[in-house]
Amino acid sequence: MPALPMNEVVRALMAHPDVADAVLSSERSHDGRQFEIAFVAVDPDRLSVGKANHLQAETERRVAQWRRAFDQAYRHDADSLAPSFVGWTSNFTNKPIPEPEMADWLDRTIQRIRALGARRVLEIGCGVGLLVEKLAPGCEVYCGTDLSPVAVQRLRAFAQSRPELRHVEFLEREATDLTGLLPHSFDAVVLNSVVQYFPGIEYLHTVLERAADLVAPGGHIFVGDVRNLELLPAFHREVQAAKAAPGATEASLERKIFLSIAQDRELVIDPGYFQGISETIPQIGAADVLLKQGSSYELTRYRYDVVLRVGRQTVSARTDNNSLVPDMKHWADERRPLATDPMAAAFLQHLGMALGNALRAELPDAQLPAAVIALSQRDFAEIVRALLRVPADPGSREAAEASI
Repeated sequence: MPALPMNEVVRALMAHPDVADAVLSSERSHDGRQFEIAFVAVDPDRLSVGKANHLQAETERRVAQWRRAFDQAYRHDADSLAPSFVGWTSNFTNKPIPEPEMADWLDRTIQRIRALGARRVLEIGCGVGLLVEKLAPGCEVYCGTDLSPVAVQRLRAFAQSRPELRHVEFLEREATDLTGLLPHSFDAVVLNSVVQYFPGIEYLHTVLERAADLVAPGGHIFVGDVRNLELLPAFHREVQAAKAAPGATEASLERKIFLSIAQDRELVIDPGYFQGISETIPQIGAADVLLKQGSSYELTRYRYDVVLRVGRQTVSARTDNNSLVPDMKHWADERRPLATDPMAAAFLQHLGMALGNALRAELPDAQLPAAVIALSQRDFAEIVRALLRVPADPGSREAAEASI
């Protein structure tokens, strides 16, 4: 492409120390209204620093998010301490997931954990207590930890109101903090539907390392409801198709799918990560990656469960036809990531909003883009190629080329 002068908005964006490149794209809404979107590439070194700085703020945001969720859950019935499905929202409809689906999901999760035969259980991220209520009565020892002080306070009160739960201990702490718990003191450690909220794969690995020390040989670590990286494009395609406005162009839909993947702020993991985990956590002898059970709905189509067996004597060469685990050699050769980077996504979204605010302050009289979207350099290159290959309208190619 010929080197063409950048316009005023792009020049202002490029002046920011975090920005390595920028482009404007002309878009057209389904009702014919034309507007611009600015895409910026963030310098890799600045991205690394930014996501590290963002970690503490994101942790505090998660705590506040839990507090709001519990406030919502108990606002309807302040006298009820019992766990509920309030707060479980569908990505497709932005409405509560239908209760029959939630009940089926919970029943099948309980069945899978009970099949491990554990009598001494540590649950990391016990949340509203859905598992506590069902599993703890049949256990000799049950300990639940959670980051949220609201969760811990409510669950303590709930357990005290139920004789069959009075032996349960609740600890307010983050997932990596397992201090004070004795080695080999549990038959199973459970992390169900929580790892998607972890700040990264390294954090999960630390949790699993420490959890493995607490499990007696022959015991298990159950990691439930893991979002599947292999199915992430299919998930976002289905979500965006469900939400697409009438008359939306295919190019517009493709960009929305791409951006929703790039901006996903949850930890999404390829099953291959668990296949190779015994190489770095030697206490773990085998990993069984299991398809979710039940009828097809959001919580079964795009997620899986993992049972990690502790103790080298449990090493298995199992290769089920139903296994979700890919050939690790193939993945190593291609150097494809085994997980998303939630902290990078969170920082990039925060930076995009900050850049938009800076533009409004610096260029109050200019026609500004409707949004500024910050991306890694790899994703930026992909979006630029897409803009030039399949423009949303006749003006898109000219706008993209003139802004590079």
